[in-house]
Amino acid sequence: MTGNKGFALFYALLVSSLALAIGAAIFDITLREIDLASAATQSQYAVFIADTAGECALYWDNKCTGTGCNSNGSVFATSSASTATPANSNFVCDGVDVTSSTAGWAVSANVSSATTTFNLTGITFHNQTPCAFVQVVKSGTPVTTTVTAHGYNTCVAGVTQLERVFQINY
Repeated sequence: MTGNKGFALFYALLVSSLALAIGAAIFDITLREIDLASAATQSQYAVFIADTAGECALYWDNKCTGTGCNSNGSVFATSSASTATPANSNFVCDGVDVTSSTAGWAVSANVSSATTTFNLTGITFHNQTPCAFVQVVKSGTPVTTTVTAHGYNTCVAGVTQLERVFQINY
């Protein structure tokens, strides 16, 4: 019996080490799941703002009436002959004037096509401040339109940024 001293202590250490390893593995899996859930949530913010920006561009491309609209019922330029920035502030997306200089409204055009770009910022989803960059390209005869909306979960520098993109062609 003298050769079995410490055998119970060895088994106790073995069992406690095994329990500690299982607990650490469960903790690691839990942390990874929390990170994945957070990334999924932030991805939804990027998708929502990209969708909002794309829908806004579609609306103002098809439903524009009054001053600042071209003959096709659009606020967006179709060529170098129609590159003037709309003179009024009636072109809003969720309360943001997209034709203002703060939205970065810009038009580049040639004889047969035009590209209009703007930023959509200042919209809040659940205390998040996502933003979007929109590009509307009109070209050809008859005119074809491509709306590309890049949505970002945040525009704050130094924070992990997720991008989701919608492209609409018609």
